[in-house]
Amino acid sequence: MLLDIEQKENEVIISYYDKEGKVSFKRYSVNKFENWVVTEEKDRWKDIKFRNWDDRPIKRSIARSFNKFSLLYFMDSLPEKDQEEIFEFNMPRTYFVDIETEIVDGFPKAEEAKTRILSFSIITPERKAIVLGLEDMSKDQIKKIEDDTNAHFKDYDQDWEFSYYKFDDEYNMVYTFLHKFLPKFPMMTGWNFINYDWQYIVNRCKRLQIDLTDVAITGSLDRNDSRPLHMGILDYMQLYDKYDRSVAVKESNSLDFVSSAVLDVAKIKYTGGLQELYENNFQKYIYYNVVDSCLVYYIDKQLRSMEVLLTLATITRMPLYKAASPVAVTEALIARKLIGQNKKIGMEWNKEDAKKDGKFEGAFVKQPIVGYYSGVSAFDFASLYPSIMRQFNISPDAFVEQVNEMDIPERRKDKNVIVCENGVVYKKEDSILKKILADLYGQRKEYKKTSYEYYEKAHELEKKLKS
Repeated sequence: MLLDIEQKENEVIISYYDKEGKVSFKRYSVNKFENWVVTEEKDRWKDIKFRNWDDRPIKRSIARSFNKFSLLYFMDSLPEKDQEEIFEFNMPRTYFVDIETEIVDGFPKAEEAKTRILSFSIITPERKAIVLGLEDMSKDQIKKIEDDTNAHFKDYDQDWEFSYYKFDDEYNMVYTFLHKFLPKFPMMTGWNFINYDWQYIVNRCKRLQIDLTDVAITGSLDRNDSRPLHMGILDYMQLYDKYDRSVAVKESNSLDFVSSAVLDVAKIKYTGGLQELYENNFQKYIYYNVVDSCLVYYIDKQLRSMEVLLTLATITRMPLYKAASPVAVTEALIARKLIGQNKKIGMEWNKEDAKKDGKFEGAFVKQPIVGYYSGVSAFDFASLYPSIMRQFNISPDAFVEQVNEMDIPERRKDKNVIVCENGVVYKKEDSILKKILADLYGQRKEYKKTSYEYYEKAHELEKKLKS
């Protein structure tokens, strides 16, 4: 499963998850980077056999690096054996992490990270709980936390092992976590992890003068969130919010609500403030930290929300961090579908990174008439937007024009086009998006059928085992 793609000088570095769930690498030398760009008919090279999605001529142009489409074409040109290894569905070994921070004058903000990190809780795939902290703990206290953790999750696995490592200061604790633990994590996640825990760690490193590039395998960080490239870091709260359908009414995304709804197990309760707990009952404070991480571990076991994103990445052959973007996924599907028509997506000359100004009108939302009504009905249409797109052949390559409302009846006399109610005109010949949606819809029906068959078999097996 593809994790990251990095372009450095004359080399492309690809990371992926192997059969053991660990991060593996492949490196490819590139003599020169070239991208497809739109050109004029008179300027077209004789050896070019591809045209743009809108049928304009394209040609190769030397660049400093591949753009997103040329990088996709490069990946698809790799040896078949390499592609099989890179894009194979393999679950990463996942570690669940939670930090606790010092509270002074209100709850600390991640973007400021003014106060110390007081502890790290780490949950391994083998159900080992490891905590890094700044205070002393006796062997009896450590054993008590282990026993309490197993008791708290009495209805689940009860074989937790607990280890505690004490550090003299925050610098050594954070440095150890980053240099000794983090490189061993193929995947790291937690609740509200990206927007708080990881952001806090990054900004705390700036205050402690710890260089995160020293942690990165290739010395490179992601420009958006300072994640070391080729290290998996996801936010499980975001995964749950986006992909989970088991909780019918999501009243809150707080860990306490979700764990209670999904597991029927709550967070550890305490009186007073969290900082008071740290100062007056350090043992319970660490126990609280451990249970928070364990809850996310069990939520993942129950919901498997991460698998949805990983499956998307596998199906679309996209890097893990791009598979969550509907735009990136759609672009990849279109680009690959066009190749079968001897077309590729070329960028406008020197406009690849240009930002387009202006706003675009989205879906029409009818404003309700305020009042109290009886006999209200609600309708939920299956695959509404994709169905509309297929029905009217909505796609950039099928667009013809937009006519005024008064001209719609006359335009509809042309049997070679489809005219929508808003005056937008599309070709009748099946568009790229219509073909892609038809393929996906067919696959969806097949997968649902297979899923139902397995469900029936599992149900029959369960009945036999009970009898």
